[in-house]
Amino acid sequence: MEDAAAATADVLAALAPSWSAAVVLLSYLAYLAAAGALLPGKLVAGAVLPDSSRLHYRCNGLLSLLLLLGLSALGVYMGWMTPTVVADRGLELLSTTFIFSVIVSFLLYYTGLRSRHQSSSLKPHATGSFIQDWWFGVQLNPHFMGVDLKFFFIRAGMMAWLFINLSLLAKSYLAGSVNRAVILYQFFCGWYIIDYFIHEEFMTST
Repeated sequence: MEDAAAATADVLAALAPSWSAAVVLLSYLAYLAAAGALLPGKLVAGAVLPDSSRLHYRCNGLLSLLLLLGLSALGVYMGWMTPTVVADRGLELLSTTFIFSVIVSFLLYYTGLRSRHQSSSLKPHATGSFIQDWWFGVQLNPHFMGVDLKFFFIRAGMMAWLFINLSLLAKSYLAGSVNRAVILYQFFCGWYIIDYFIHEEFMTST
């Protein structure tokens, strides 16, 4: 019983959000915002909206991913970071990201209700039900400083999936526990993620 209680206490302690986890998360998102705006990429029109307008998306996700992989490899080589940084801080990154997500969702709900835009993307589509409006969103395509947040966060999630996997692979390698199952999992997940970014332009109309 004492061992179980101690293990539970350790997990709860590891779940506590930290400033270092916040720095990792915000640095990652800042990189994605900068890379998305500055790196070259094909400009693709999205779906036709009810008001006949169309959003346009710069599809440079693959280049952003490859550059981040290169920068991360350089950071590991130079000793600026460890390859297991995500795995080592997994639970605190989880709780920090969860808190960030909840805060952003409430901010989007509040700003969406106060929007005076008349475009299909930004005008409020409120039903009056808090749960429904908060869960499904008030605006169709919310933006922040010109960034389409739906496009931004799906890209952030897909890239994060790969970096979480690679960090766990590094931790398994250092522990000597890499086996065929681990390698196959890494291969197929990596293939899926790379394929997504190769065909990113086809996601803009979904």
